[in-house]
Amino acid sequence: MDFDIHLMRDERCTLARVRGDIDVVSRARFEQALFEVVDAGAPLAIDMRQVTFCDSTGLNAIVAANRRALERGTRVALVALPPRVQRVFQITGLDKFIPIHETLGEALGSLTAAPEDHRTGST
Repeated sequence: MDFDIHLMRDERCTLARVRGDIDVVSRARFEQALFEVVDAGAPLAIDMRQVTFCDSTGLNAIVAANRRALERGTRVALVALPPRVQRVFQITGLDKFIPIHETLGEALGSLTAAPEDHRTGST
């Protein structure tokens, strides 16, 4: 399946809507888009409901973007992972380090919460 990423910005965060396969072919474009957002200092919600596949290169791009975001004092959250993709995050343990939310509303609440609230788990 073809890959596409669309960025939508508002005052709270940037939403990246991703469609298709995140793999070795799409990794550079995917990573570049994520880095653009976190380098600007904006919180990033990655809507993955239309992702059909995510391999290790896709996982690495998300981990790298999350690391950059934390270095810049901002956050990354994932939204609506399909079961196959969510399973990859669970198997690798990345779901313990990168917040995964069922809905965009939950992700926005997490991203806009005060940093102290995020660390303690309260929203």
